[in-house]
Amino acid sequence: MKNLLTFLLFGSLFFGISNSVFAQENYGGALNAFVKFGDNSTLGANYEFQVADNITVSPEAIISFSSDAWIALGGRADYYFDSLFNLQEPWDVWAGVDAGFIISGNDSFSINVHIGGEYKFNETWGIIAEIGGGKSTSGGIGVGIHF
Repeated sequence: MKNLLTFLLFGSLFFGISNSVFAQENYGGALNAFVKFGDNSTLGANYEFQVADNITVSPEAIISFSSDAWIALGGRADYYFDSLFNLQEPWDVWAGVDAGFIISGNDSFSINVHIGGEYKFNETWGIIAEIGGGKSTSGGIGVGIHF
């Protein structure tokens, strides 16, 4: 009987620790829409698919409303730092790269970097802030819609 109690105690302890340490948040299934104001005003959107722990990829579209209006079509990859920084819901923090073709008078290819964060109000809605560098990175403020 003593061995059974010891086994159950250690088993429940291991199960509790493994669930808290190894439980992974699902970052896929999110539609993110951004607006950026200023000299390079843009609207951008992407839809994330989780491909590994803490990693997502997304198709992306950006429309510029600046004087040299353009459309960018491409993709992006993001790494979520939540487990590294021990962040709990409702916060998410990520960094990544995006690349795509800029369709305008002078078509070109663009590679950009970005970092961002999201605060989730509930399981469906969140507010996003993102900054980045490059010609076609959207960044700005936006909403995340989680399905």
